[in-house]
Amino acid sequence: MTSGIQFLNSEEAANVLGVNVSSIKRWTDEGKLECIRTAGGHRKFQMDHLVSFIEQNKKKAAKVSVFNIENSRDLELNYYILKGNFDFLKSFVLKQALKSNRDSVQQVLTGLYLGQYPLYQIYDSLLVPVLHELGTRWMEGKLAIIEEHIASQIIRDAVVRLQGIIRVPKKKIGNVICLNLSNELHDIGLKMVQNILELRGFKTYYSGQKTPLFEFEQLLSKIKPERLYISSTYVENPAEDQEEVDNLYTICKEKGIDIFIGGPGFDIIDFSHESVTRRLENFEDVNSY
Repeated sequence: MTSGIQFLNSEEAANVLGVNVSSIKRWTDEGKLECIRTAGGHRKFQMDHLVSFIEQNKKKAAKVSVFNIENSRDLELNYYILKGNFDFLKSFVLKQALKSNRDSVQQVLTGLYLGQYPLYQIYDSLLVPVLHELGTRWMEGKLAIIEEHIASQIIRDAVVRLQGIIRVPKKKIGNVICLNLSNELHDIGLKMVQNILELRGFKTYYSGQKTPLFEFEQLLSKIKPERLYISSTYVENPAEDQEEVDNLYTICKEKGIDIFIGGPGFDIIDFSHESVTRRLENFEDVNSY
């Protein structure tokens, strides 16, 4: 894994190990951490230097800024997370999802979140491309449907677990409902929408697949949401889905509820209704509008 990394400066080495720069300087001066000194006296590090230090000084570097270091793979993975190298991370997460390595996928999501990367960026730059690649491989016959489902479920589980560490504001700015259409079988995108909305300060009501309309209207009267988010990923029966959203449009118009829609299903389903406030093209849109 180390072939893509050249030299790290003291600050980068400190970030990878989860310590301050003064510790890096002290360990090099004491001969505990190997480095290369430039003609100008600057310290430069290769990943092998850090790996050797970890192996010999596990107590000193038991924790890094995003997760525990147990081996050289963890060390380098932390480097790519801190650097925000999404090209590498996409390949890594895809491979781990296909191997059903849930903890490894979770490790990346948690690391990026704790590393202060915006949640929408984690989703747009990492998870959406991975999910798209899984779908593409299934459509091309390179994956069995069960393999695609298992890998997608690994990612969904990681998103749900991530929800448990997101620090949401105590003060709420409004109520929203998140739902899929009745025929929709994929809810990963909607879970990611919910995460972002909670981070923004909304109190979310996540119904997954749509409840019967009369129960939906009862819920609206009870919680009085300002917004409804509808996700549609795959449309198998356009007529049924169109009838369903048309009813939702009518109900929300009567109650003054703004509708936000998203997902490729709305390439087929008509959303040209006055109650639809915006079509969300990506998760950055969810964060912005």
